[in-house]
Amino acid sequence: MTSLRRSAFALLVTLTIPWARAQSQGTPPRDSARLRTSMLVGTIVDTAGTPFPFPAFVDVVLANHPVSQQARLVAEQARAELRQAWGAFDPKLVASWDQKRFGGTEYFKYFDAEMKIPLPIGADVTLAFDRTMGRYFNPDRRTTGAGTFSAGISLPLGQRIITDERRTALQQARAARDAGDAERVGLLNKLLFSAAKDYGTWYEMWRRRAIAQEGEALADFRLQAVRQRVANGESAPIDTIEALLELQRRQVTRYETEASFFVATLNLTAYLWDSEGRPVALPGDAKPVLDGVERGGIDSTRLAGLIDQATRRNPDLLKVQAKVKQAEAERLLATQGLIPLAEAKLAGLAQRGADEAFFSRDRLDNNYKAALSVSSPVLFLKERGKFGATGAKLEFQEYERDRLQRDVEFDVRAAMFDLTNLERLLDRQTANVRNARLLRDAEQARFENGESTLLILNLRERLVLDEAAKLASLQGKVAAARGALALATGDRTLLIISR
Repeated sequence: MTSLRRSAFALLVTLTIPWARAQSQGTPPRDSARLRTSMLVGTIVDTAGTPFPFPAFVDVVLANHPVSQQARLVAEQARAELRQAWGAFDPKLVASWDQKRFGGTEYFKYFDAEMKIPLPIGADVTLAFDRTMGRYFNPDRRTTGAGTFSAGISLPLGQRIITDERRTALQQARAARDAGDAERVGLLNKLLFSAAKDYGTWYEMWRRRAIAQEGEALADFRLQAVRQRVANGESAPIDTIEALLELQRRQVTRYETEASFFVATLNLTAYLWDSEGRPVALPGDAKPVLDGVERGGIDSTRLAGLIDQATRRNPDLLKVQAKVKQAEAERLLATQGLIPLAEAKLAGLAQRGADEAFFSRDRLDNNYKAALSVSSPVLFLKERGKFGATGAKLEFQEYERDRLQRDVEFDVRAAMFDLTNLERLLDRQTANVRNARLLRDAEQARFENGESTLLILNLRERLVLDEAAKLASLQGKVAAARGALALATGDRTLLIISR
């Protein structure tokens, strides 16, 4: 060895020994046999920690997340509004007592009680009891001492014969109930889509961190080996700098992956709540498991069925269909407004305690009340304006329905394509990792035989690490792709293959 080479070697040793001593103090010694087996980067799965499978995560989110509870309340609110609309058909009981006494003289005592029973066909059945006493009263209110009982019906003859305000309100409330159910499903599906994406990201960052840790361990092992080779005179001292630089590069990568994994863990923790509505933390040793979503394949022959299912179950489409039904009900009511308002009332009368049958024809011929009322605007300006407005509103909602139906079909097709493409990519990327590993192992053998350089070996290993990271990224995207299909079809059972 020339004096120049001896000086360079001494300088390298001076630079690297303090760093190695610091490493040996902060890092426990590694088993070389384990490190050699760990060169199968990309296929090793960390077995440490408590598995937190994706199906279990979904169950927790659906059971306890605030958005899940809000979705339930949305549906309950819509049902409460439907009960409110039914209130228009609630029988109503009204009673009144009116008395006048002046100067010691009792002028009158009126007692009136009435029950009105609305019918779904737009008519009203009325049951009433009247009793009048005193010396001075309106002659048309005269009754026997026992009072008068009446039973009658009021029928619309023109406007409101097909529909009216209360029937329209009931139809709209039914549509709002359907929209509320769709909103509940939509909120849950969007929540699960977001949760699936974040779970996939958590898995990806977990795998990237494990890959970075393996890469750092390999670089550290190789640095020690290169130092030994330099000490034995089998390698040039510059190889120590090459090995040290590679280790430092991989340490930086590990720091980055640990930071990304920390953020992904925080994002996932945001979905975890207990049954009392309190946020809970993700266990420190929890690890992701993609059981049920590890592969993305769905038979392409199911595409037509999934599109048909989406048109029947997609929440956004169901909501706009409910709006179409509400607009149709308004349009029908506005159409009725173009007809004059006419109403007929007929009621039979009988004194309380009469022996004769109430519905006897001979008795009703001489004991009844009847009325007919007709009302109509002259130019129908208000009614025609409402008719035009409701027609435009209905047409608008129909266009929205047709547009959204097309968008839903495209969403289903895109989600199916993503899943199918991910299946192909996963197969190809798995092969890429395997081939990159074979090239690296072959290069390692050449390096040990003195036929290759450390630089080329590091390049081969970087390729293995990069391909393994790409595989982890694809595996993490499967959950999001399945979530997108569940969101498009409105069927969240598509999120998980099996349990």
